Amino acid sequence: MSSDEEDYMSDKFLEKNIPNVRPGLIKNRERQREVEVESKKAKYDEETKKRNKPSHVVEKERLQEGLSTALNTDNKGFALLTKMGYKKGEAIGKAGNQGILEPIGITLKSGRGGLGREAALRELEEKKMEILRQKAKAKTEPISAEEFRRRMFRKAENRQIEADLSKCQRTCERLDQSLGIQEPEMEWFWPPKPKEIDEEAEEEEQEAEEEDFDPAEKLEMLTNYVRSMHLYCHWCGIKYNDIDDLVDSCPGATKDDH
Repeated sequence: MSSDEEDYMSDKFLEKNIPNVRPGLIKNRERQREVEVESKKAKYDEETKKRNKPSHVVEKERLQEGLSTALNTDNKGFALLTKMGYKKGEAIGKAGNQGILEPIGITLKSGRGGLGREAALRELEEKKMEILRQKAKAKTEPISAEEFRRRMFRKAENRQIEADLSKCQRTCERLDQSLGIQEPEMEWFWPPKPKEIDEEAEEEEQEAEEEDFDPAEKLEMLTNYVRSMHLYCHWCGIKYNDIDDLVDSCPGATKDDH
């Protein structure tokens, strides 16, 4: 074999013709491919989700679209306003009056509860979560001497607190039942009733232990509930006529306010 001819079995020839592909580059390409596949799948899932929306979502979107669409000039109501001097884009009222240009928005209410009950339950949930957050935070913090004394003082107060709680439970049951409410919002909102010991009762006790509130916390939540739900102040011992009467006549929501 002459020196001008290449030896196709030599290392020199093989090194020259093998592509220089680094292992890292292969991994990067594989990862890029995975990202592309994941992106396409996410896009497909999103499009499928949009196409297969629940009926209540579709109805709500259609309603909102209709509410946000301005009346056209062919509408009878718009024609009547035009005859009364209204011009599109102007505020209704006297000339120069800085009235609103857009109609007041409509807030749709999907729940079945009344406005008072709905607001009371929302406040109850917020209060419950606030207490649970405080309890979780207290568990992670070291107990100071002052906090220890405060806890001992609370134990001494518990007898009066439990008496107040029992009284408020009876009041809550009476007020709830006057509105046709058959079950308490939380089990301990009404006076405890004797139960048969069965598996269901044991499960309820286990769930109650997970959200165990002390008597002072229960009293705070319950007095806030009857105040919001029934306009009743446990500390005044009065059921007020309306929210204005409550705000004007009651000094506050806590025992210290009284």
